[in-house]
Amino acid sequence: MALMLEYLPLIAFFVVYKAADIYWATAVLMAATLVQIIALKWLKSPVTGRHWVILGAVMVFGAFTLVLHDDWFVKIKVSIIYLLMALGLVGTLWWRKQSPLESLFGNDIKVAKKDWQILTYGWALFLLAIAAVNWYIAVNWSQSAWVNFKVFGVISLFLLLSIASGIFLYQRAKQHDPEQLQQ
Repeated sequence: MALMLEYLPLIAFFVVYKAADIYWATAVLMAATLVQIIALKWLKSPVTGRHWVILGAVMVFGAFTLVLHDDWFVKIKVSIIYLLMALGLVGTLWWRKQSPLESLFGNDIKVAKKDWQILTYGWALFLLAIAAVNWYIAVNWSQSAWVNFKVFGVISLFLLLSIASGIFLYQRAKQHDPEQLQQ
């Protein structure tokens, strides 16, 4: 159920965009993102910092889009979210001296701290790249091309990065030498 909730706002946005226009889709995105947070809380699923950042960005940029009747704001929201997420990953790594990815998965996946750091920087660079590509597409391509990139391109790229991350972690796992895990 929580996985379905993760994609609810995006699916709702895409369906309404195809049925109506970007402004109706933006309004539905705002409502669906709020419903997502409420449902996660109701299901007692974790509501992460990422969820709150996305909710804030969707509400602020969605409101600008609707009030000013300018789709640039909702299109650029994606770049802002990924920029903030990249800064959050690196900032947490520097400030807490521990990878946020290790905090999430370190109990289940045993690799050296340096490998978690490498993976964290990799994810941060990926997020910055997606932010830049989104910005480029939002500014230079058609609205329809941007929607398709946002819905299908970004999900596909995240799937590929997740697979690459899994391969990286699998190759780096050191199950037989616990002393190397602390390095």
